[in-house]
Amino acid sequence: MNARGPLQIGSNIGDHRLVKKLGEGAMGTVFEGVHSIIGKRVAIKVLKAGTEEGQIAGKRLLEEARAVNAIQHRGIVDIFDAGLLADGRPYLVMELLLGRSLYDEVRRLKTGLPMKLVLHVLRGVLEALHAAHRAGVIHRDLKASNVFLEEREGGLPLVKLVDFGIARRQGRSEVLTMPSMTVGSMGFMAPEHLAGRPVAASDLYAVGCLAWLMLTGKPVFPYGNPGVLVQQHLDERPPPVSTVRKETTPELEAFVAWLLEKKVEDRPFSAEVALAVLHEAALGAEGLRTAPGGPSFLELAKDFDARARGDGARAQATDVSPVFVPAPSRPPPAAAPGRAPRQLTATRRRRAVPLGETADDDTSPSGRSPFDSESGTVIEPPAPPPRRR
Repeated sequence: MNARGPLQIGSNIGDHRLVKKLGEGAMGTVFEGVHSIIGKRVAIKVLKAGTEEGQIAGKRLLEEARAVNAIQHRGIVDIFDAGLLADGRPYLVMELLLGRSLYDEVRRLKTGLPMKLVLHVLRGVLEALHAAHRAGVIHRDLKASNVFLEEREGGLPLVKLVDFGIARRQGRSEVLTMPSMTVGSMGFMAPEHLAGRPVAASDLYAVGCLAWLMLTGKPVFPYGNPGVLVQQHLDERPPPVSTVRKETTPELEAFVAWLLEKKVEDRPFSAEVALAVLHEAALGAEGLRTAPGGPSFLELAKDFDARARGDGARAQATDVSPVFVPAPSRPPPAAAPGRAPRQLTATRRRRAVPLGETADDDTSPSGRSPFDSESGTVIEPPAPPPRRR
């Protein structure tokens, strides 16, 4: 192969032979490859070269390999190798995923996903984020096209997070963006992320946006004027999910609203806490409700969250928010006189009660736009309008 010319099907990159082009965007091309000796099928991402933007994207590609290697979780696409072609173009060799993106699935079904699949995807995304945050990595570009549903025979798909190209690792301060640019996808960006200060809880806000999209088939805030979209993320509370998806349970509705809180400190403290609360919300979706007369689901969830914060966890104040690491076991706090301790656990549930346009940042008006994720998921949103007092 002439490494300085166009890549051709049948040529080699390292030990892999290119067999098919899977896709091409503004910043590079993805091929299917096969190992020349053992026959393992892989995906190979190769970036274009030459521009300053391309050089930054190349650094981000190699940072993606380092970030994914630091996490090592089955819910995150695996990267086997990375390197440079003779002309300086960087490439990654990744596992080949067979299935579809969450974005494609939402577009296909249009009015929302089945409740069982919604809960399954939320659980998979939060488990992967928990592993990433424990490794000191925040994704910063979580959206429906970066969640992949890998086909599994006879069951629900395996949920995989992809595209850690703009992830930030704790302790790394190198800026891998063009000047004056914010990285991420605006339809899923938390207020602090829009302000250029993303933390781990920013990923949880994006999970709330994903949940809304999966439940309703619509983005939490419709795309339109970018300035209006920024203002909505900063100030506007979306209506309750049940006004769009009638069968949404109170528990799941409260959980989604909690993820979409504007202030970092008002959201779940960590993906681990969010996972525990999601379990309770899933029980509610199955018709199992908290015993009548007790605290509400959200009160219990926030009480559980407060206990997590108090167990020696550090506040979310850095570029990569420290994750919740439980302190050594200790006796539970004493209950107030005359009142049993409040717990967020299925043991509180004593009776069953019967349950009574698709968009991702990959879709936009024709032509290039700030939402074009093929540009490497780098956007430059306009300055937000003045906040109303």
